[in-house]
Amino acid sequence: DDQIDVLKASIPALIFLVQNNLQYIAVKNLHAATYQVLYQVKILTTAVVWVMVFRTPLGCKKWCALCFLLSGIVVIQETEMRSDPSKAANSQVNI
Repeated sequence: DDQIDVLKASIPALIFLVQNNLQYIAVKNLHAATYQVLYQVKILTTAVVWVMVFRTPLGCKKWCALCFLLSGIVVIQETEMRSDPSKAANSQVNI
């Protein structure tokens, strides 16, 4: 029984380990604004996958919060592209 509990805890721990290492690589290779946009998109994709996998509806407030987050992502990306088009083009290539 203890071995099963250890296995249940080790799988998310390994995923978390890989995710953190990939974040360091992303910080090293992406501009700060691009990294933040991608980090915020992770929240949105997690919510969508959660709804699809567990078939549990999110409430209206949660969907509104996700839409608000998405609009913030769009504003940040648009601001970055307008401030320095060459920098924005380079960051899109790195994605």
